Amino acid sequence: MVEKTLVSRILLVALVARILVFGAASQGVFLIGEGRTQADLAQNILNGRGFMLSESMLHPEREAEAPPMFRRSFEFYRRVDGYYGALRPGQPTIFLVPGYAIFMAGIFGVFGIGNYLAVRGIQLILGLITVLIGLKIAGRFLSGRYLYAAGLFFALNPFELYYEAIPATQAIFSLLFLLGVLLSLRVLKSSLDGGRFLFSASMTGLVWALAFYVRPAALPVMLWLLLILPFTPVLKRITDKFKGVIGTGGDKRWFSSRGFISALIVLTVFSILMLPWGLRNRDISGTFRIMPVQGGVNLWEYNGRIFTDHFENEAEGALLLYCDLREEYIGRLNSPELAEFPEFRDEPEWVRDEILYERNIRFMLENPVLTIRLISLRFVEFFKPFPLNSFSPLYTLAGLLALFWVLFFLWGGAVRCSFENGSEGFFLATLVAGYSLMHLLTASGTPHRIAIDSPMAIIALCGIRYTVLRYKTWRELKHAG
Repeated sequence: MVEKTLVSRILLVALVARILVFGAASQGVFLIGEGRTQADLAQNILNGRGFMLSESMLHPEREAEAPPMFRRSFEFYRRVDGYYGALRPGQPTIFLVPGYAIFMAGIFGVFGIGNYLAVRGIQLILGLITVLIGLKIAGRFLSGRYLYAAGLFFALNPFELYYEAIPATQAIFSLLFLLGVLLSLRVLKSSLDGGRFLFSASMTGLVWALAFYVRPAALPVMLWLLLILPFTPVLKRITDKFKGVIGTGGDKRWFSSRGFISALIVLTVFSILMLPWGLRNRDISGTFRIMPVQGGVNLWEYNGRIFTDHFENEAEGALLLYCDLREEYIGRLNSPELAEFPEFRDEPEWVRDEILYERNIRFMLENPVLTIRLISLRFVEFFKPFPLNSFSPLYTLAGLLALFWVLFFLWGGAVRCSFENGSEGFFLATLVAGYSLMHLLTASGTPHRIAIDSPMAIIALCGIRYTVLRYKTWRELKHAG
């Protein structure tokens, strides 16, 4: 259990930090960025046009004064009549999931359309709940000073604070993702120990569905939970053997019927909540589908695009990562035409997605060594503790203090967490590994990583705790000798 005194102290620190960040946001310190896209979707929802992007989004104000990369991007969007190359303005879209746009629409409905400051403020307030959920998760694995350190990380993580202060999906997804993890851990425990597993499983399915509606990256984590749930007895025996526990009841089961029923309930609730979205998409595309049709664009952005003219005038950080590899491979790619973005005209979003997905998978398979090297660079892009673009040195310092120690102790901590904490520890460690691998293979970067910052910190602190214990043992043996 997490002590009330510890919770109150951590929440006070988190509140002060978020008040300061809100003050900075009110002065325009943080950019809106792609929040304008979600805001336009939200406005159309409020106006009764449905979930679609306005045609005006292809013609931004003051475009002539914008940097060359910005102008080239919108010239490209207009040429193929697709925002990001695939999102068709003026038509019901399947390119994105609607959760965050609905969240923004609710805020705009109360505080006025275009009130980004209200969005930032509410996200920062909800960030206090994210901190509390993080503490609840950490309390299952840590105690004492290690739990306090985890709480300080949750309260002051500069990456989380930044994304709470901008209108983007990350802050709401972090909240729902961590709540989904907490409920998943409870379901895993109840599959062995009993308890209200029916209610817990139902709530778990509900939360993972809500998280999916904000970012579909929640889906693989939920599916992994479903695979683990029936086999919790096996994972407990592995933990007991690792700890040297003998004669703890002789449970020789390898399959948990309670866990299997829990998995069915989670899947059923999730599926029911997906029905409205899937049926709506069937009416639009002719096919029942719940996944957004942006996978092809993501693959092109992180693979083919790097070797086309679209990469010219790219941001400083992208050039730093990919420019040398681009120069090395330009002129000697296998099937270089597959890297080019097709000259679409009237094709619907799902057709564009299928074409882009197929072309980029072929491009990756025909250039396997290049693909491996791109994945290695995405590893850097995913786990980097500081921005690669030009920012104040304070950004770099904050990133190093927040994440460098996590990355150092994460790997050993994951092993200890997996073997010491049964199905719960195994789930926490493997969801971090699987979530990371999923993004290394597809689309990478700090915005994609934010949701697992807190689980990574918990695992890293497990590694630090073990390191300290080993050091104390070594000191005692040294003095005894």
